[in-house]
Amino acid sequence: MVFYVESHEQACRLECSFQDHLVQKWRVSFDQASIINSDTILFIAGTKTAAQGSKNDLFTSNKKIIGHYLQLMSGKNIILVTNPCTQLGWYIESTIDAFTIGVGVQNDYNRLSYQNPDVDYILGAHNIQEQVFYDAQEMCVFDGFSNAEIYKSHRETQDRYVSDRLFDLLRKNLRQDEYFKWWKMQRYHSVANYSSYSCGRAIIQALNYIGGARERKIHGEVRVTLTSGESVFVGVPICNDKLYCTPQSLELFLKAKEEYFEKYRLS
Repeated sequence: MVFYVESHEQACRLECSFQDHLVQKWRVSFDQASIINSDTILFIAGTKTAAQGSKNDLFTSNKKIIGHYLQLMSGKNIILVTNPCTQLGWYIESTIDAFTIGVGVQNDYNRLSYQNPDVDYILGAHNIQEQVFYDAQEMCVFDGFSNAEIYKSHRETQDRYVSDRLFDLLRKNLRQDEYFKWWKMQRYHSVANYSSYSCGRAIIQALNYIGGARERKIHGEVRVTLTSGESVFVGVPICNDKLYCTPQSLELFLKAKEEYFEKYRLS
């Protein structure tokens, strides 16, 4: 595995990480030929999602970074980690010929299924306000599109508790048994602990899938061609290179969420 870097600071951080993870066969390269000569590219660069940040601002910022490498990645498998990965995946698929799979929705599923094992799969984007959860009977159990005000309220409440150091109330809020529990806990965890094992796990799951382990369900934000012939970039559950859910379930989701389809439609 080769890690392409642009600076010696990045190289130092990576080489120290190799030591901490006790790996021997990973190396750092400053040569863009390492990108050109790769079959699969893991793109994990750019600005991180801020606690109060705008997805659109983040998209504009990180789109510029990805833009520098687009032509180098043509014809490759691209595992996209950089946020907002659904929007950026749509941008890549709209611009070059490549197979792009975003890990964001699988990351969400890893977090969510830990708290709510009754959720079988997710449709939508790596954004709680653009995704719907389904059970094994393909029934909707949570619709993030219709919960924007609840999302805002939880975020503001959490920020206030942290600011006022009311951690007893924060813990009580975090432990409430409802579908936002996973998101509230992950949001605080990311800010307080600066780590995301669930994201790391999603990356490995995507690598394993591309590497041939395709019998297990995984979520990926990918290009999907509909029965109408139109294409959309959407997070879906996949297994053995097919939709894990029924095509009708996806079509109904897109029909009900026309704003999603218009935002992530591919030409």
